Amino acid sequence: MLDRYRRRLKLDGVRRGMVLVAVAVAAALVTGCVFRDVRLQQARIDSQCQIQGTVASERADTRPLVVALVRVADADRARQWEIADHFVAEGPGRWGFLASPGTYGLAAFQDSNADFVYQPGEPFLRVDEKSLIRCHPGERKTGVVLRVPADGRARVDGPIDIARLQVRSVSSQLTVSLGAVTAAGEVVSLDDPRFSKERADDGLWRPFDFLFVARPGVYFLEPYARHKTPVLFVHGMGGTPTDFRYLIEHLDRSRFQPWVYYYPSGAHLGAVADHLDQTVKRLQLQHGFQRLLLVAHSMGGLVARGFLLRNQTDTRRAEIPLFVSISTPWGGVPFAAEGVKRAPTAVRVWFDMSPGSAYLRDIFYADPDRQSRHRPLPRGTVHHLLFGFQRDSRSFGESDDRSVSVASQLYPGAQQDALRLYGFDATHEGILETAEVSALVNRLLAEPTRLVGR
Repeated sequence: MLDRYRRRLKLDGVRRGMVLVAVAVAAALVTGCVFRDVRLQQARIDSQCQIQGTVASERADTRPLVVALVRVADADRARQWEIADHFVAEGPGRWGFLASPGTYGLAAFQDSNADFVYQPGEPFLRVDEKSLIRCHPGERKTGVVLRVPADGRARVDGPIDIARLQVRSVSSQLTVSLGAVTAAGEVVSLDDPRFSKERADDGLWRPFDFLFVARPGVYFLEPYARHKTPVLFVHGMGGTPTDFRYLIEHLDRSRFQPWVYYYPSGAHLGAVADHLDQTVKRLQLQHGFQRLLLVAHSMGGLVARGFLLRNQTDTRRAEIPLFVSISTPWGGVPFAAEGVKRAPTAVRVWFDMSPGSAYLRDIFYADPDRQSRHRPLPRGTVHHLLFGFQRDSRSFGESDDRSVSVASQLYPGAQQDALRLYGFDATHEGILETAEVSALVNRLLAEPTRLVGR
């Protein structure tokens, strides 16, 4: 069904991106069968339990704190535990988990050397078997307070490598937290099967399956090198890290190491930005890098801006002096609003992509409800805004790049933060394979501090 509509709309090689919204809406007018998976997948995600709270240490220092979500394998024999997930906090603050229904306990420790491994002697908070959490489908457990003792006497025997406790198979998905499937620094190539178009489609239409088959997270394309600056690439709707193949192939690999963020593009953008923030936090604590550069395409720019607003509120984070956005629909996409209105089941991201959505207001306004007082990017981050404007000979209406309008790409709130604007005679996808764009990105990456104008 979708293939037929792609041909009818004459997409001319535009493989994914915002145009998928228009295709889906067109299909929805004929049949609702396309959205059965969407409805079932979203129901599975909604059946997860949310557990949230705060953590602090009795020690007056700023060393990282790790909270472990521990599942009771058999509620009748509470001493049989398995660690389902973990959350990293740079210091006292909030934590949260999204987990399958079950019975859980919580443990925490102060990670003195930031290696994600508990070693005997590090301050440790044991699971309180009298305060287990019984989580039912869709239930929220909030306000859980954890306090790690200072003396280190409440400990466990032997090391526990938190970073290695991740899901490896689909069969075990129902006994773990969704956060446990996250990849954080796994070395792969752009030819990895997880980055295929089929897996990208899963991310849009079948996000629950995507979590356990493709696995979201930040992937490395080479082993971590301390002397190289990381460049994080964030794809758009229906995209994969392979969208950046041309830019990455022309990257100066003697100075930069490419990292790619992979995520289910049908999910709410706020949740995606939170996930990226937590993943980068883990990587920084693990590797200790002091600088990160950011390049995003299409909807990935909206994810990246949300990430920046979350990430740079903590002065202990690595600096992010450069943010390059390419063909981002800063003002939203009207077809997304049509999808919310007319599709049998709306994909979650369509709500966020609709013009004037709560997410778009949140990333541009200090007072989102009243849409007053511009919310700027963090001080010290320079934004360079790239946009495309190539049109088809059959095009009519407002100017666009065959997918996103120029007006949306040049939304005033985004222009207000941008140091410079750059226009290219290119399509929405083709702009990523343009030599001029590659040369510009490389020049900006090479001189981020000189271009800081804030």
